[in-house]
Amino acid sequence: MGAFTRVKIFIHPTCAVSYKLVRHLAERGKLDSVELVDVTDPRVVLREGALSVPFVVYEGVPAATDPLDPREVEEMIEGVYEPSIGDPLEAVRDALIHSSFAAAVALLHDDPTVGLTRELVAAALRTPFTKLDPERVLQEVYARRLELWKEWRDMVARALGVSFVRELWWSLDGRLDPETLKEHVRRGAVRLWLLAKASIGRSGLPWRPSSMPDAVRSVERFVERGAVGLIRKIEREQKEIMNDEEYWRILRERLQ
Repeated sequence: MGAFTRVKIFIHPTCAVSYKLVRHLAERGKLDSVELVDVTDPRVVLREGALSVPFVVYEGVPAATDPLDPREVEEMIEGVYEPSIGDPLEAVRDALIHSSFAAAVALLHDDPTVGLTRELVAAALRTPFTKLDPERVLQEVYARRLELWKEWRDMVARALGVSFVRELWWSLDGRLDPETLKEHVRRGAVRLWLLAKASIGRSGLPWRPSSMPDAVRSVERFVERGAVGLIRKIEREQKEIMNDEEYWRILRERLQ
């Protein structure tokens, strides 16, 4: 590990965005300038507040999270990063959508604010570089949460549908076909998955966990309608990662 480690990056090996980021930094010769942190140890997530991967911390402050372009991190390392995030609320929305944990909590509570933490919002806003105040933006989300949730809910549901298919694909060791997927949905697997995804023990669950909001049905419909395409998407994504021996060699060197 090089001496310059102002940039810390939390990753999971099977995350497609983490994969692209690591490969990009390796090709650019920048990996010695960052500290890679493996979130397969859940204590890391609980301690650092990295609710999504990749999650970038710059000089101790959350600085970026999915969605991100690998060039953003390269520019942070080089000291030339000038972010342009547009509407801060849209940046927060996108971070919520790309964190399956935060999205699941928000969906089960039918309220986006339940899934948002200061750390996630700060990363979404690229706070060390934009100087935007995550607390102020969070307050705006709270004040407008009913209006915003009407706009965000379907996008959150679709993102969760993709995450559900990916994790079901994992659980079946890649042996997933459209009819099997649809049968799991019909038998309540999406609802069971959301309850498990959104909770730590029972922490995070609504008072009446069996009373599912209408938005849960949106996830189920999305998965049923898009079964063929979703499975193909996950297979392409995961096979690219799993078959990249150079990538796994880099991780063994950097994380073990």
